[in-house]
Amino acid sequence: MSTETFRNHQIGQEILWPSVMSLLMLLNGYVTAHISDDGAKDRDSGRYGAPKIILPASTSINAELGKSLELTCQAITGYSDKFSTIIYWLANQQFIEDVFEDSRVKEGREVFLAENGKMLIQKCLKFTKVTPEDFKTNFACAVMNPSGSSVKNITLVQKKKSLSKTSPCRGNCSGNRRLLHKLTTTTQGKIQ
Repeated sequence: MSTETFRNHQIGQEILWPSVMSLLMLLNGYVTAHISDDGAKDRDSGRYGAPKIILPASTSINAELGKSLELTCQAITGYSDKFSTIIYWLANQQFIEDVFEDSRVKEGREVFLAENGKMLIQKCLKFTKVTPEDFKTNFACAVMNPSGSSVKNITLVQKKKSLSKTSPCRGNCSGNRRLLHKLTTTTQGKIQ
């Protein structure tokens, strides 16, 4: 399934799931699902729930201009198998590869993990170099399964440089301390 299929359409469960589930059935022999008028429904979908995004915890992520960055989206799938849930990143409601054709920003691969009896899915978004445009872009992680979907919008916030209270010592620091001491004692003598 290519991004061309959905380029001029609203990306949503009603559009994506019939195609995705048909493809999954063909490729993986996934036969516990059937297609109906309202999209894909799993016969046991009453037992399962919609995915829940647990990472990133915040919707604002600190980023440093000109530096690399990696964001991880992780969700509880709501299903026990790897074939029922998909995860992807968007930039301004478009697929990442369509917005960043130069691959400066790209998605990592899907990773499935089992933790505390729950199936987790995750995918990273990797920036080779953060640019000023990235701070104006609305990034979103979307996770879907036959029971529902979850979307988390993420904005990048430029890290503020910390200012030191004292300026760094340049040259002979011990000489500077002596000069400061001499100025302080001279000033105190004039005040008395």
